[in-house]
Amino acid sequence: MGMGYGAGFADVIEEDEIKKLCPKEFYALRELVDKDDQTDWDSLARAGICCEIEGECGEEISKAYEKLCRAFKKKTGLSLSINFHDKQDEGDRYDEVDGPYWIVDGMYELTPAGRKMEGKVQRRLFVHFG
Repeated sequence: MGMGYGAGFADVIEEDEIKKLCPKEFYALRELVDKDDQTDWDSLARAGICCEIEGECGEEISKAYEKLCRAFKKKTGLSLSINFHDKQDEGDRYDEVDGPYWIVDGMYELTPAGRKMEGKVQRRLFVHFG
């Protein structure tokens, strides 16, 4: 199988914004992650939305993560998740995310004109090399 570039994107929110919106839930999660010797933000982000965290506080961390995501959804109507990208090993120097990052889903909807074309138009992503 050949190797090559693949396109990707995320609607990213800064941690400070999450802290403002859901401080209680964010800091509860932060405290558990800091307390657990086997878990850090990188491993939480690598677990992503499945959030299967190993370690002494793994189950508590998973529950706190889910609670934060629910609180964010309740406050904003949007979905929150965490992910991880290693631009040195898996990406490119121009990548705008590196390490853990928070994703917001549900930011966009089709316009009335766009709804008429739904299913007929497809978004295609690509990268350039060089």
